[in-house]
Amino acid sequence: MAGYTRQSSLNNGDTITAALFNNEYNQLLAAFNASSGHKHDGTAAEGPVIALIGDAGLTTPLNKIQIDTTNDEIGFHIDVSGTSTEQFKLLDGAIVPITTNDIDLGSSSLQFKDAFFDGTVTLDGLTIGSATNITDVDTDLTSVSASDDTLASAKSIKTYVDAQVATIPVGDITSVVAGTGMTGGGVSGDVTLNVIGGTGIDANANDIAIDSTVVTLTGSQVLTGKTIDVDNNTLSNVEVDNLKSGVLDTDLTSVATGDTTLASAKAIKSYVDTQVATIPVGDITEVIAGTGLSGGAASGAATLNIDTATTVDVSTAQTLTNKILTSPVLNTSISGTAFKDEDNMSSDSATSVASQQSIKAYVDAQVATVPTGDITEVVAGTGLSGGGTTGAVTLNADVTGSSTTTFTNKTIDADGTGNSITNIEDANIKSAAAIDATKIADGSVTSTEFQFINSLSSNAQTQLDAKQATIDSSNRLNANLIHDGSVDNTEFGFLDGVTSSIQTQINTANTNISNKASNGFAVAMAIAL
Repeated sequence: MAGYTRQSSLNNGDTITAALFNNEYNQLLAAFNASSGHKHDGTAAEGPVIALIGDAGLTTPLNKIQIDTTNDEIGFHIDVSGTSTEQFKLLDGAIVPITTNDIDLGSSSLQFKDAFFDGTVTLDGLTIGSATNITDVDTDLTSVSASDDTLASAKSIKTYVDAQVATIPVGDITSVVAGTGMTGGGVSGDVTLNVIGGTGIDANANDIAIDSTVVTLTGSQVLTGKTIDVDNNTLSNVEVDNLKSGVLDTDLTSVATGDTTLASAKAIKSYVDTQVATIPVGDITEVIAGTGLSGGAASGAATLNIDTATTVDVSTAQTLTNKILTSPVLNTSISGTAFKDEDNMSSDSATSVASQQSIKAYVDAQVATVPTGDITEVVAGTGLSGGGTTGAVTLNADVTGSSTTTFTNKTIDADGTGNSITNIEDANIKSAAAIDATKIADGSVTSTEFQFINSLSSNAQTQLDAKQATIDSSNRLNANLIHDGSVDNTEFGFLDGVTSSIQTQINTANTNISNKASNGFAVAMAIAL
């Protein structure tokens, strides 16, 4: 044990005293002291660092913190339904969950305080306070979603408002009224509006200037009493999650009196649409040619002409480059290199369109090469059934065996399901198709053995019976004609009277002789002694 030093050694013959054990136990007690004892700090005297912290008293803890030295990671495990499940791990520069979309950071009742990030925060959605969940930033208000789940970018707001304002007709102004922040106005003659200067704004005769208390885009300025919760006073990549709770306003009809909220894309669109609808329509005093147009006038008949250099004119022949036509309708003829009028389709192009006439001519030419004849009836011939005179006609092959058919170069699997070969006669077997002898009876007779009957001149059994009849009591076999002939008739006669296996009797006799000899030797030795 690290941190423990042995105090005494016991040798054979020593007298054991209580002091010897007291010294050892005191040393053990010191090793386990909470403040000065065994530390497990990785040094030689204190033992290795503990790589696993888990449930007390369990050899296999379910709740544990485990050090992974191989991958330089620290894993945090929790008991999930009786299984130790790793939840997240610490590694160089990251806290990583084991399963995507599984671990919450805080809860609705137990929340973290302030959060500081130096980088990009990527979210699938953001709920500020009790406001609508924000899922995206809308960059095109012309196709704005029908819900308050997006914020509008500055560019999309400007583009949308400019587009709406451009649709407002210009008429005769009957009165100019000074609005908030302005003075002057009038109902006739030259009307002047003056801007009222305010905090940070100086209204001069020829311009409106901001003073040093207003932040500008250029130059270095010191901000006082301001809070920017980003590093290095740089505000970039602002996302919905950077907004303060309650800052998103989804209903501009009841907007707050102070500049404390941002409008959602839907709220801006609804409010602008409502305001535009209230603008009165007046007399047009000037027609100005916009993008793709030329001409216009401030009086009399104003004419607008299509700028053929940048706009397509339906009455003028023009060349279009890199244009995509969606659902075009061609009411007249087609021309150009991508259009082919070839009766023989000789170009064989995969990128050109063929004319109606060339398709018909090519098909007619191909059809003309197909031989035709007037078939009035299909009659089933030999080996067939079916037929007919109208409609779809079917012919069926006669597979029932009712007709006689000669098969050539055909293979019939006799083992196949439903297949059988019957009524085979000798004449049906060719001489070259000799049957192997092992295919006869039980297959124990070989082809060589079967050939031995080739020299038989009559019934084999009759000949064997005749041979057997020549051996009888008067014509006995000589003993030397049996096996290798080494046993003569006298020796063979010794078998007469044998009642059981000769070898067994010999073995028994040998055993008896051996036992008797051993007993006799023992008796002789006893007498000698």
